[in-house]
Amino acid sequence: SMSTTLIDNIDWLKYMRLNATGEPELFDKDTGFPDSWVKQQCRKAALLCMAECPNVYARLRRRRLSESDFAGVVCDMVLRLARQYKYNAESNGNYSYTRRDDQPVTPGYNPSPRLFVAKDEKAMLTGYTSSQGGGHISLGFDPGFGG
Repeated sequence: SMSTTLIDNIDWLKYMRLNATGEPELFDKDTGFPDSWVKQQCRKAALLCMAECPNVYARLRRRRLSESDFAGVVCDMVLRLARQYKYNAESNGNYSYTRRDDQPVTPGYNPSPRLFVAKDEKAMLTGYTSSQGGGHISLGFDPGFGG
């Protein structure tokens, strides 16, 4: 489909090098995650973004959402996953640790790391944020909406 073509044409490794600048050890040639893993997880994260935010494809096509902003969200999702995998591997089952996104992990409980789109990431992808009433208000990212 067109959306998978779009995903395949993004240079995920380039964006990951950019977004993971502060944590090069995650992708170190010897001890980090291999390029093939990074590409695969970025593709999965991108598909998840499109599934959860159906207007993303149209926004990318119309340049209302830039490729680099989209890739930034995808890389953040994969970085969360990589940190969690790496932490789980290093901690040897001692989970009295709070991840950077401040979701405490219950000691003795090992959640299987998974990709997810955070609320603020959804807002950025769609150009909307949910209001209390369940409707939508524009965040002004999108010049097509009253901009």
